[in-house]
Amino acid sequence: MKTILYVHDKQGPPNATASYLQMAGYQVELCDSGEACLMRIKQGGLDLVLMDVLIEGKNGFDLCRLVRKQIASDQLPVILASGIYRSRIYREEAMQAGAQLYLLKPFQQHELVQVIHELLDVHACLLSSHQATQDTSQDIHRPAH
Repeated sequence: MKTILYVHDKQGPPNATASYLQMAGYQVELCDSGEACLMRIKQGGLDLVLMDVLIEGKNGFDLCRLVRKQIASDQLPVILASGIYRSRIYREEAMQAGAQLYLLKPFQQHELVQVIHELLDVHACLLSSHQATQDTSQDIHRPAH
């Protein structure tokens, strides 16, 4: 089962989104601050981070940059979401911060699940391609017996 860390704002309860993701087959962990997010990411075992832009302690853009200092984008996809910051400039800022996607809220729960599923599929393909490249590279550099 894939594990999603949902870093939510305190504006509204995260339960509806978390419950919907759980019904879709994901394990969902919740946190409501940048500090808690960074501590959880250090523990590992996550497959994706869904992060609101407005969170306690840091904004999502800054937090995403900090996440990228800990772990590369090809290792852990991040989706930023906002209901307030709607213009294209914020989408660009999200991409520069290291997010794979920037979603506008409110979003339909089934669309969120579809986007997450597709992103995790792409991520899995990239990881397997990267692993195959590493294996081939190691075979080339391995001395013959």
